[in-house]
Amino acid sequence: MRKLTASIGVAMLCFGLAGTAAAATYSFSYPTAMGITEGDYVYADIEVAGISGNIADVNVFVDIDHTWIGDLDIYIAHQEAGRSSWKYVQLYNEDGDYRNDMTNVLFDQDASMYINEAAPPYGPGSFKPTANPESGESNLLTDYNGDLAAGIWSLVLYDNATGDLGTLQGFRVDIETSAVPLPGAVVLLGSGLSALAALRRKRRI
Repeated sequence: MRKLTASIGVAMLCFGLAGTAAAATYSFSYPTAMGITEGDYVYADIEVAGISGNIADVNVFVDIDHTWIGDLDIYIAHQEAGRSSWKYVQLYNEDGDYRNDMTNVLFDQDASMYINEAAPPYGPGSFKPTANPESGESNLLTDYNGDLAAGIWSLVLYDNATGDLGTLQGFRVDIETSAVPLPGAVVLLGSGLSALAALRRKRRI
């Protein structure tokens, strides 16, 4: 009887070694300001490496100076590590007017207001991505949930008109990952025997 109790205790200990790492939140920032070219796409790329886990939530921070903010289309794109394809979400679709700037804006699917429901100059504040994406484009940051967090995150901007100038002053992606299983051993007991078990891009389109 003592031997059986001891064996069960070992099994419980081994089960205890297997578990999950807690969910974590990471922030990654683009390091410099970047001019926004008229009539063409520009890309601010952040390479994310060294983190594990799948995406549970993602938010996108942008700070843009522009003398006619309604000229812009803005996307966030993600290429998962080890893959060649890109997944796009449209954040902004020429939603404003002749007024200036998008200052310290956080695109958050849980915000109370769509960006197109506000009037420029935008921010500081949090907004859902545009409720009026281009046909065939997603406006849901939740599309990234379950994807690998690692890879390249790219803010994609397109200035649809000439005569007004703009600069991307800041871009950051905030990623919350889900809990990650930790390796462990499970001891299986039965009949006196035991076994071990190891547990597409826009213009780059």
